[in-house]
Amino acid sequence: MELRHDFLKQNGIELSPEQEQTLADYAAMVWQKRGDLNLTSVSSGQEIWDRHISDGLMAAALIKKLAAGLDSYSLADYGAGCGYIGLSAKIALGSSCELTLVETLGKRCMFMDWCIMKLGIKGAKTYNIRALSKGGQSGPFDFTLERAMGKIDDILPICTADLKRGGYFVAFQTEEGSWGEASLKAADCKYDKNASLAYKLYGEEKERHLCVFGKE
Repeated sequence: MELRHDFLKQNGIELSPEQEQTLADYAAMVWQKRGDLNLTSVSSGQEIWDRHISDGLMAAALIKKLAAGLDSYSLADYGAGCGYIGLSAKIALGSSCELTLVETLGKRCMFMDWCIMKLGIKGAKTYNIRALSKGGQSGPFDFTLERAMGKIDDILPICTADLKRGGYFVAFQTEEGSWGEASLKAADCKYDKNASLAYKLYGEEKERHLCVFGKE
């Protein structure tokens, strides 16, 4: 398993040797526990890097830009799974980011708690619930993230409910503009095309999209 340094350079992602080692240790922990976590779609350790950790690093790069000028900020990853997106982003963002991982499956929360402890990650915690309620236990957040929770029209209200006014929800999408105006209105947010990002993972031809929605 190896981190693709050409991918990092192409996308302007800078990591310290310590951050790279922490990501490598996390990838190894996922590979070790993949059976317990029912990660049937993971066929190799390299795939963890190329398809999952790389997504998290792209999200981190975008959030870092959105958070320019903030000394510290809060981030929630909804449908966190085993932490592919949230933990990878947290490792890249460092101590400025306070992370909350929201996940419905208890065994995945236990795995993420184990990773947080073993890797010595400060400022990260899990919640074993479907989603925080508005103004919930740790919200409101400066940023929320989501990958693979469902249709964007369904998840917009969920992922913006605990978002601060002026905060941003970042959604992974295969296509841009696949949501309805009614959904934006219900979530009290607007799509920020200028802040959003299109990118390609290592070895892929099809673009992915990080779509940014601002809470009004």
